[in-house]
Amino acid sequence: MKKSILPLVSAICLMIASCSTPSNNVEKVSASDSVRPATAQIFNLDTTALKAGEKYYQCEMNPEIISDKVGSCPTCGMDLSEMKKQ
Repeated sequence: MKKSILPLVSAICLMIASCSTPSNNVEKVSASDSVRPATAQIFNLDTTALKAGEKYYQCEMNPEIISDKVGSCPTCGMDLSEMKKQ
């Protein structure tokens, strides 16, 4: 019985160790990257500041993603849909 449990315990330990190892593909952001150019797309746009009839763009799958320009959702990659302020 001990021989059949040992491989299982070893496999579980190996899975836990591989999941807790930090990833090397983390992107580092420098201070100069945080400066947004004037033409950059604005996400999480405050639609309460828009006038009636003004256009904004929103993700259908993630409605919290609202932008001032046409583009794709940073969360799911879908194209943003055009909406009009009522």
